[in-house]
Amino acid sequence: MKILLLRHAETVWSLSGQHTGKTDIELTPAGKEQARATAALFPRLLNGGALDAVYSSPRRRALQTAELALGSHGAPITTDLLAEFDYGDYEGLTAAEIQKRSPGWNFWTDGCPGGETMTEAASRADRFIEQLRARHRDHTVCAISHGHMIRILAARLLALEPRQGSLFDIKTASIAELIAKNGAFVVSLWNLTA
Repeated sequence: MKILLLRHAETVWSLSGQHTGKTDIELTPAGKEQARATAALFPRLLNGGALDAVYSSPRRRALQTAELALGSHGAPITTDLLAEFDYGDYEGLTAAEIQKRSPGWNFWTDGCPGGETMTEAASRADRFIEQLRARHRDHTVCAISHGHMIRILAARLLALEPRQGSLFDIKTASIAELIAKNGAFVVSLWNLTA
């Protein structure tokens, strides 16, 4: 199995560094251009083949990215399992603003009051991975999601603790490629952009 993880393209809040979980905002004009440019990466990644399935977060920024980058591959299957982390009381705040409220705060170790726990987000990632294994064992799949959720998903695909998603960074409109080898996933590409 090959899994392509595509982070949505630029939004006003990704540009400003605001935590964007449930807030359903659209891509910026530059983000739309990023998504269109990303389409050119897929022929190389697919090596003349096709995607067997496309899954997306239900948020507009992910669905717009899917449409602009993968329109020719059909409409994605939307799933809340790929939605961004629920930041609760920290929704819409930058890390600097959160630090003023809670000095020393770290997303990966401290979480977000009123929001989702790391365990809950990891459980969503695990359920998504199980669905992929059950439905697409020998297929190539693309999942369009968000910064923190992709990092948690990558950690879980690699059999790491969800907090170890902190080891990864993923740019807007970039692709990560993970391939199953000998029963485990390996990272073959990370942060590929047009």
